[in-house]
Amino acid sequence: MNTVKKLHQNKQNKDFIKSARIIGEVMGHLDQYIGDHFFEYRVRRLIVNGVFDLEGVPKAMRYYSIKIR
Repeated sequence: MNTVKKLHQNKQNKDFIKSARIIGEVMGHLDQYIGDHFFEYRVRRLIVNGVFDLEGVPKAMRYYSIKIR
């Protein structure tokens, strides 16, 4: 969630951001290896819980975008 907030602050508008961009950004700043499947699962759970809004089809991370509600 912090990564999405940071990207929204840098863009000036709170538009949808590709989920692959967010997952890549998070993975790039980690010291340990955690697979992208876990991060995509986590993003999808946050969508279901109502934290993120969804645009697109969530069949793979490159097909949908998210933003904070």
